[in-house]
Amino acid sequence: MAASFTKSIITNPGLKSTLSKLLPANYSNDGSTKFLTALYPAVTQVRHKNNKQRVRAPNVDVKKEDKFTPKNAKKKVLSEVVEETSSIIAEKPIDNVWITKLFPKQHFSIEETIKRHKAFAQPSMLNNLKGIVYLDMKLNCTTKKSTKFISPIRSTVRLPYEFPFGSPPDILIFCKTEENLNLAESLGPKHFGTPADIIKMINSGVINPSDFEHVLATPDCATELLPIRSYFRERFPQRAKGTLNSDLQAMWDLYYYGYTYESQKITDSLGRLQVPLGMLEQPTEELAANFKAYIDHICKHKSVALGPFISSITVVAPPSLEQFLVKVEDYVPGYKNEQVDSDEEEDEVEAVQT
Repeated sequence: MAASFTKSIITNPGLKSTLSKLLPANYSNDGSTKFLTALYPAVTQVRHKNNKQRVRAPNVDVKKEDKFTPKNAKKKVLSEVVEETSSIIAEKPIDNVWITKLFPKQHFSIEETIKRHKAFAQPSMLNNLKGIVYLDMKLNCTTKKSTKFISPIRSTVRLPYEFPFGSPPDILIFCKTEENLNLAESLGPKHFGTPADIIKMINSGVINPSDFEHVLATPDCATELLPIRSYFRERFPQRAKGTLNSDLQAMWDLYYYGYTYESQKITDSLGRLQVPLGMLEQPTEELAANFKAYIDHICKHKSVALGPFISSITVVAPPSLEQFLVKVEDYVPGYKNEQVDSDEEEDEVEAVQT
């Protein structure tokens, strides 16, 4: 405001002369006024310096129960607990028909679950006797060390009672001798040959390594296959997995007629595995035998010393929406008090961790 007023005095001669008559002592030739300076003195801003030392508050660990929880969250948790506990009236229903929300989930034997699914698959109901029965399993992947977990598993099992499921697997065979080459040709894999020939076809783009579900090889080819190990990764032939063996016929029978399963990782400590059990039209005894073969084969991937590998088993038969739980403690090792030698226990733990 002072600057604009001074500027108007300088540019307006009439106002300048008038002020010179009224305030001759306070007016100067350069157009500035002493009274304006007195009214609007120059102010120099000085920042106040705080000489006090800043003290940081110490870190205090807050207990879980002391943390703030919104009221809505508290009400929700309390209501869920009350509803869950108050709705259960007994551990097991007396009749064969009951209201499911009034009783905990019932567990049955594998024979009983198959019997119930067969009843739904009759022509008068779903008419699905050609349907496939599946096992939906939850895997406990923990070990004795809290930071070590069992990796997802992938293996192939030969069931005692086979059934048609899916398409034949694409298999690649590495062999060198004339006898094995003739045998491989008679078996009819997607591709077979010596390591040198197969490597040339891979490098030229004729063969894509990812197109094969199984890769089999005889021991005389092991050294020549090392340069292409990264192409196949977990499908690379290994003696421990049964894909590197001198008995080519036995390997073919296992991986061509067997059923390959692979688990999925849900969390570090929890996995999921789904496998086909058989067709509903098969006798219950055959499906129960296939069930036992699956359980025995899957549980080999975890030592009994580390606890049970399978935590729950659900039997499903799409398109039926019914799901029946199996009594896992009656079939899965580790729930009962099995005696395990201490030396064997240590070896098994080290094998799982590596």
